[in-house]
Amino acid sequence: MNMRWIGITFIGICIIVGLSTVLFSRSIEAALTLPLTISTPILPTGTVRPTSPSTPTTGAVTILAQDSFKRANQVFWGTATDGRQWIGDANSIEVFSIVGNAGQIDHAQGTFNAILGPATTNAEVVFSGTVNQFAAGAAVNMGAVLRWTDNNNWYKALINGSNLQILRHVNGTTTSLGSMPFTASGGVSYTLRFRAIGAALFVKAWQSNQPEPNAWMLTVMDTMLSKGSGGLRFLVQNGSVIRVTSFHETSVQDMI
Repeated sequence: MNMRWIGITFIGICIIVGLSTVLFSRSIEAALTLPLTISTPILPTGTVRPTSPSTPTTGAVTILAQDSFKRANQVFWGTATDGRQWIGDANSIEVFSIVGNAGQIDHAQGTFNAILGPATTNAEVVFSGTVNQFAAGAAVNMGAVLRWTDNNNWYKALINGSNLQILRHVNGTTTSLGSMPFTASGGVSYTLRFRAIGAALFVKAWQSNQPEPNAWMLTVMDTMLSKGSGGLRFLVQNGSVIRVTSFHETSVQDMI
């Protein structure tokens, strides 16, 4: 008899456990699948939480001078589109003129300067122009100048038909700081970007209708000149015609 009651009791317990499992299975499942939460430790007051490293940003850029040359034909380069007067030879020697929305240099032989904007330390000049024909022996070139103080002191980056070159001219003495092969053709527009930051000088050049190269093509170091204006400098021969279609100079801060 006792064995019978024990059996009945055991069966009843099993039935109750089974019903409980069915009734509470969803709650148990939800409890087991709760997302894992990781608590963030509270740092003591005054402690700085470390952050991921970020890419350094370039400092503010200021436009120092610019000219699109979109004005009436005239002798000399006159007033740039930013309202500044071109100086150097550009407003005093009649080989300079505005023709067909370009700054032109022709009927000339020798070297000529066109300077625009204030004196500064770190700056970049970008300009576009064409030479009708490059002469053998690098007798014709066009280039940008930085840290120009007078005709005897400047840095220049140029193309001459066969090379891209950076020159230093100090107290009337010219020194080549660096050069690399760069073939340029007559009648083709080229753009040149020349930058000075501290003792570092950077330049690259490309056909104006092509994408700008990502990397600098030539980099040199020099400490002889620390401040001056930006502009353009040309070496021309009889029969040379140089046309500049844009000029842009900005300040540069920090590193490249």
